[in-house]
Order: sequence, then C-alpha cells, then structure tokens
Amino acid sequence: MLQAEEIKEYAKSLSVPAVGICNADRDEQLLSYLEKRHQNFSACSFEEKDIEKRISVCQLMPEAKSVLVCLFPYYIRAVQPENISRYAAVQDYHLVVKQYLKKIADFIQSKEPKAQCLPVCDTSSLVDRHLAWKAGLGFYGKNNVLIHPVYGSYCFVGALVLNVPLEADEPMKASCVGCGACIRSCPGQALSDNFGFDCERCVSYLTQTKVLTEEQQSILEHQRNVYGCDVCQSVCPHNQHVPDTPIREFYREPLRQLNEESIAALSNRQFKERYKNYPFSWCSKQTILKNFRRYNEEK
Repeated sequence: MLQAEEIKEYAKSLSVPAVGICNADRDEQLLSYLEKRHQNFSACSFEEKDIEKRISVCQLMPEAKSVLVCLFPYYIRAVQPENISRYAAVQDYHLVVKQYLKKIADFIQSKEPKAQCLPVCDTSSLVDRHLAWKAGLGFYGKNNVLIHPVYGSYCFVGALVLNVPLEADEPMKASCVGCGACIRSCPGQALSDNFGFDCERCVSYLTQTKVLTEEQQSILEHQRNVYGCDVCQSVCPHNQHVPDTPIREFYREPLRQLNEESIAALSNRQFKERYKNYPFSWCSKQTILKNFRRYNEEK
C-alpha cells in the first residue's frame, strides 16, 4: 500500500522542499471564514462565487480521499524587479508547478496504478493556501498570505487531489509574530486586524483590473509597479532572511522590469507570445499600458 512518506521523499528528490498532506473533507472552518469575509468585504472577481465549491474537495473530484500539497519557493535574492512583483518576474508558476505535479503523479501511479491524480494550482475553485495550511506547510500572516518557516511567503502552492487515502499532517502551531508591519505599510490600506482583507483596495489587484473608480485610481498614485505589489511581503520579518529557491526553472530569464515603449510597439498577439512564459501574460497589453500611463501622469 502506498505510504505518504514515499511520496514526500520522491517530491523532495525533485527539489520540492515542502510537502504535506491534508484530508479531502468538507471544510467547515473555511466555510465560517469565507462567510465572515463576504459579510465585511467585496469578493475578489477572480474567486469562485459558489462557496460550496471552495470548501469541498469532493466537488472537484467526487472520489477524493486526500490532497498532497507542495510549496514551490520563488525568491531569488539577485533578482530585484523594478516595476513588477517578484512572482511576476520569474517563469510562470502555472507551467512550472504543473511539470512537477505531473512527475509526482506519475510516481504515485507507478506505485498505485488505479490512483487518480488531479493537479491543482491557483486556477481551481479550491483555496490553495488553506490546503497548504491544513497540510502543515505554514501559518497565516496578518496579510493573509501563507508563511513557511524557512522560505517565508515567497511560495507558490501546487497540489494533487487523490482518490488514495493518505495519513494527513497536522497544521503548524507556529504563528505570525503579529508586528503589524504589513498592515501599516500596505499602500491601499487593504489590510486590517483579525486578518481582514479588502481586495478592492489592494494595489496588486488594482494593477490587474481594467476599470478603476476614482478612489482606486488615487490608491495607485505614486505606485511605480505596473503589475503586482510586494510591499506587505517585503516588510514582513519572516521574509528577511529567506534562502534562494531550489526550483531551477525560476532562474531561467528572470525579468527586471517591463518597458512601456517595448510593450506599446507589440500587437496583442506579439505581447502574448513574448511573455507567454511569465505569470502576467494572461493580462491584457492595454491593462499594463494603463498602469504605465497612470504612473507617467503622476511624475
């Protein structure tokens, strides 16, 4: 019978440094959190609207018995992006994580031929960070991001939903130091005590949004980034001495900045082709240029 430790050891042999397992039960704790958040803040347009699909793994795979969760650190000290977020400066995590999950799934099925393995990375209805928390891979910061004790919050989450029962890990007992640096430093004042988060005031979210209100435009004043924001992560004490990522794919052609003239000269198709291997390629060229124009007008 397939054992959890076998899979974890194999994943770590691929340089995936943090691997855990959680059950596939309907998550009442997450339901309570999401209902409370929706009472106080607007839902993010990127989120699945049906809460039941967010809290129940079996909505995604009826045969689900467990979830294998992996963290993929992306921090590289030598890469210092100037006008994009760190996560947007490296190779598209959707593509990279998918490759690793495929290898792990192949390993599982070599040991358990009848195993079903459904890869999950950011685009499913599930709350990936919550799966990682349940699997014992980190704790939540005041900025609502998952923090790993070694790699900080600079981590992508990937998972395999399995029809194979595996022994689940326990959530970490560690916690955020509670310094409040992220809350005080957030440019849009999107964060509040008790893990409050208003996406409508988040700079990262607003740089990805096509149409902004006057208030949202004012939030972006003096913000240099044209895609994403790292402020709440860069000031976090848990991120001050994190090691570079062991994931080799993230070292391939990292970006330092986006250039307005270069992007403006591209057609929409050329923009998608040139940046197809980066996480922001889904975003329209016009949205990126809108952020350049806003910044130039403020200078």
